[in-house]
Amino acid sequence: MKTYRPESELDLREWVESSTDRLVDERAPAVTGAPLDRSPTGLGTLPRSSVSTTHLSHVVDFRPRDLTITVGAGMRMSALARIVDEEDLWFPFAEAPDDRSIGGWIAAAPVGEFDASFGPVRRHVLACTLLLWDGRSTSWGRPVMKNVAGYDVPKLICGSRSRLGIVTAATLRLWPRPRILRRFELTGESLHDVQAALSGMPRLEAVRWRVKAGMTEPPSMTVSIAGGPKSVSARAEKLEAWARDRGVDIREQEREATSSGSVGVERPVRPGTSAAYRVTFGRGYLSAGLKDVNRRLARELDPWTVEAYPAIGVVRVSTQRQEAAGQRHAPAWLTTLAEAGGRVGVAGPSLDAPSVRIERGGHAEHEAARRMRSIGAREIESRWLAAFGGLQVPWQADYL
Repeated sequence: MKTYRPESELDLREWVESSTDRLVDERAPAVTGAPLDRSPTGLGTLPRSSVSTTHLSHVVDFRPRDLTITVGAGMRMSALARIVDEEDLWFPFAEAPDDRSIGGWIAAAPVGEFDASFGPVRRHVLACTLLLWDGRSTSWGRPVMKNVAGYDVPKLICGSRSRLGIVTAATLRLWPRPRILRRFELTGESLHDVQAALSGMPRLEAVRWRVKAGMTEPPSMTVSIAGGPKSVSARAEKLEAWARDRGVDIREQEREATSSGSVGVERPVRPGTSAAYRVTFGRGYLSAGLKDVNRRLARELDPWTVEAYPAIGVVRVSTQRQEAAGQRHAPAWLTTLAEAGGRVGVAGPSLDAPSVRIERGGHAEHEAARRMRSIGAREIESRWLAAFGGLQVPWQADYL
């Protein structure tokens, strides 16, 4: 598969205009944002086209005093982190394990450790330029913190996986860099009930809980504390005392308090060798939801890893087995979980009707995930497609 790498938005527009009809007719997934050294995930021998936004990685506008920056969609998170760090600013999501492109981060809208304290992806995208699948370039939003004029389309684009168009540039919200950022790794049996464990902890800026399916090993938790010296020191002491009282092993990860630091963060796995699914239960149902997910995974042969983001009620289940990543259907445990909620008929994410989303997987799995979305989300997308030519190009999961 040949990857087209446009030098400018104009080149990308010409590629879209010349390729859209064929993509629609052949049902060929458009692999957008694919990096130079990686292959598409879980698409097997399906015909497909690939376009990389690597060369669209320039800084369009940077306003440190306004805490905003506008960059091309091909810029990597690590490169963005270095740029804003020079102005003593911070972009929390640059700490993510995957060194995504900005366009890929927006299109995928992955869950992150800092979502509870700084907000999800959609909160940080103030404006964007979107190349529609009919070749038109459109701009949405404004580079200001509060914007009430017109439809808030950038929020709709977040998590769209390129179904509505290709992001070519985006204006992002920045934060003052915390003076101190400390990261701790906790391990122990006392962490099995994640919500009970958090009830006695000090205020944390980031929390990620994880365990191997079946819970045969003690769970672990990665937490971050950020802020001024006195606040961070006091909360760190309280956290260490909490760990001693409960027999939890605690160690501090060595890292610098800058947005470009990546010490202690695992490196990304190669697409095509992993599968990941996100289930949102809501904070009140997280403990029961984790037990339900673990019970279903105990019947599976694949070595699944379960992660939880307690403050937002999200559970992420992943595996690095290539067979799981390349299968043409969603796994049985995920299907039964979604169908169980659908039979109850409860609206919105809850224990009875969890919200299911694919993060990594094959094309067929993503088609199944689209059907699991709420009626409201499907209706909004249908109206968008009808308003802009009615074109819907198949899309690919790993928008990296």
